[in-house]
Amino acid sequence: MPSNTETKNLQQDSIHNLIKRYESLIHNSRDVILFVRHSDGKILEANTAAVSVYQYSHNELLTKTIFDLRAPETHDQLLPQMDDAAAFGLLLETVHIKKNGERFPVEVNSQGAIIGNEHILLSIVRDISQRKIAEQMLQESENNLRALLNAVNESFYLMNKDGIILAANETMAQRYGLALDMLVGSCIYDLIEPDIAIQRRVQADLVNKNRKPVRFEDVRFNRNIDQTLYPVFDSNGQVVRIAVFGIDLTEHRKMEHDLETMAFTDQLTGLYNRRGFINLAERQLKFSKRSKHKILLFFADIDKMKWINDNLGHEEGDKALINTARILAKSFRESDIISRVGGDEFAILAIDAHDKTAEGQLERLHKLINKSNSRKGRKYDLSISIGYAVFDPHHHVSLDELMSRADMHMYEEKKSKKINRD
Repeated sequence: MPSNTETKNLQQDSIHNLIKRYESLIHNSRDVILFVRHSDGKILEANTAAVSVYQYSHNELLTKTIFDLRAPETHDQLLPQMDDAAAFGLLLETVHIKKNGERFPVEVNSQGAIIGNEHILLSIVRDISQRKIAEQMLQESENNLRALLNAVNESFYLMNKDGIILAANETMAQRYGLALDMLVGSCIYDLIEPDIAIQRRVQADLVNKNRKPVRFEDVRFNRNIDQTLYPVFDSNGQVVRIAVFGIDLTEHRKMEHDLETMAFTDQLTGLYNRRGFINLAERQLKFSKRSKHKILLFFADIDKMKWINDNLGHEEGDKALINTARILAKSFRESDIISRVGGDEFAILAIDAHDKTAEGQLERLHKLINKSNSRKGRKYDLSISIGYAVFDPHHHVSLDELMSRADMHMYEEKKSKKINRD
């Protein structure tokens, strides 16, 4: 039976013969190649790259074990890993240490073999420091991008041509009430109503076809979202992704609506002002021409308004205007357009009305005026002169002309009242 010395010599001869056979491959490899005895982890042979990487001489390396090259915190894992490598082969990442104490990450690919009746591990070791740096930089870049996207209030998602969400920010996830990891991988068209999904597919197809952004305003979850779909190109100039940004315009639209309401509203009475009345009346006249329905335009004026202001004060005059606005609102339908067009003048556009409607409206108006005048504590009797003109869709006239006719009839009534008083 051979002695231990003879066995070791046999191992060395076998390894030497193996290296001799593959000398060019082993010594010219950029990766470290180590022959490690499975039983105790002793390094039996190392190539030129190992000498360069670990900074030991060749003879020094042959006095070391694999434990000497591994970071101390990984020693507990080493024996099970060696057993796995001997039995099945093993690819792992760990940390090695150079002669000067410098630590560096490595990828180790170990395979078991029998050389000279001894179990040997052939380990190919690759320094992955640069790869780790690149991975860290990529991770930092992704973290920075994610932080940037999550720092803004705008929603963002990136989808492929099939609508699969590849990336998104927290704003997008919150808008759809989903966790970010659940949103990513979902199909955007499955998250919205079928009819809306059809529109979004058409818009995405336009981006793919025209290679230009598509912008539209979307109303989702009671929010006004200004969305823009941007094409994302590959190195060949082909559209491969679509980036979608959504800006919440809800508050902006509300502000616009409030400003428009203020611009069209008389602040004292809450009725439409002249600008608001003309804007709405012009639209209604156009609609009437198409629908062939008549419209009545009333023009009203408070009698003795100057006397009220001069004798009772402008505060009382304001009360007269507010009271008149309230009476007019009760006299006409909610669908009618009621406005204070200036001073003590009011205009009312009665939709889908005719002469008989006018008679009923005027009768109701006079009853409400009388009811107001019957209240105790009044300082004067409210009197309103009112006239009207009919808009016939078959005989087109302008709004100005219609207002002039109603105004003329109103003054005829006012003049009649004066004659009767005299």
